[in-house]
Amino acid sequence: MLNYNAVFENLFVLFYIALINKRYDAAFVADAILLILFSIFATTYGYLINDFSDRELDRLHGKSNTFENDTQIQALWAVGLILALSVLASLPFWGHPYFLLWAGLWLLIATFYSLKPIRLKERGTWGIIFVVMAQRVLPLLIIFAVFDFNRWPDGVLLVLYILFRGLSSDVNHQLSDYRNDLETGTSTFAVQKGYHKVQSLFYASLHTERVLLLIILLRLSWVLPIDRLSLKIFFFLLIAVYAVAFIVHYAKSMRDAQERQRNPFDPQKKDVVQFLHHAYPSVLLPVGLNLILACEYFPYFWLLLIQIIVKRLYSIDIIKNNFLTRFILKMVKKP
Repeated sequence: MLNYNAVFENLFVLFYIALINKRYDAAFVADAILLILFSIFATTYGYLINDFSDRELDRLHGKSNTFENDTQIQALWAVGLILALSVLASLPFWGHPYFLLWAGLWLLIATFYSLKPIRLKERGTWGIIFVVMAQRVLPLLIIFAVFDFNRWPDGVLLVLYILFRGLSSDVNHQLSDYRNDLETGTSTFAVQKGYHKVQSLFYASLHTERVLLLIILLRLSWVLPIDRLSLKIFFFLLIAVYAVAFIVHYAKSMRDAQERQRNPFDPQKKDVVQFLHHAYPSVLLPVGLNLILACEYFPYFWLLLIQIIVKRLYSIDIIKNNFLTRFILKMVKKP
């Protein structure tokens, strides 16, 4: 559940907070690891309650389901166990202001997003709002609560970026399931509003997401308190990589209509759009910021090690076949 985990997917936010507040201490590292553990259980609970609620619908769609070979009692036991583990993992954070409010809302929306009779996923526009809140925005507010983050100019930018990142992801999911949902009468946002209208929203959301991340990086370059010259140079190179990819994409878009309609969620495409939306914010940026932190305070190495293992950054194939490596090699080979 780490690849679909809102905390782990946006791990750069943790390092953003640590760097801005100069949190070079063991307490921050320990809380970060505990928060990741809590988010694993809470995200798993969300997916399990969704599969529990969608057993019959997934059968009609011909989709696999976690509980397709289990009885209802077995499924309920599994869901209940993960919910209990989520609550236990959250205990260290109960004393932080607003944590219980945001965590409670997260679990509540995750429960009734799929569960009848409320079943928020079939509430059209409200459904998409609730799922983006539950899967993206509330986990971010939980991070703010755990680490007492109250720099609101940065907080607002991060919330907006995560909001649109979540909107892009969930609208794409509904577009992918559009035909099945139409056939089974599932009243999702995409079914209610129509495929083409929602597709236009999808591309607008992707554009907004890209621009917001660029603004966040520029903001971070202005406020980040890094004293060591070598780390400053490394950080500005990290920003430059995104800026170059951003410019390359929009330069291509001006002369190629297909470039404007690239889908970063296509697993077969390792292009510049996929890099801007996934490889950079979910891998390169958090790893880069984590590396800076590890140079300032060695225990951050353990979080770096977790990223390397989970994202399989030790794999030669992943390193060789990613967009950035192929782009650099292409530029080097040019006469």
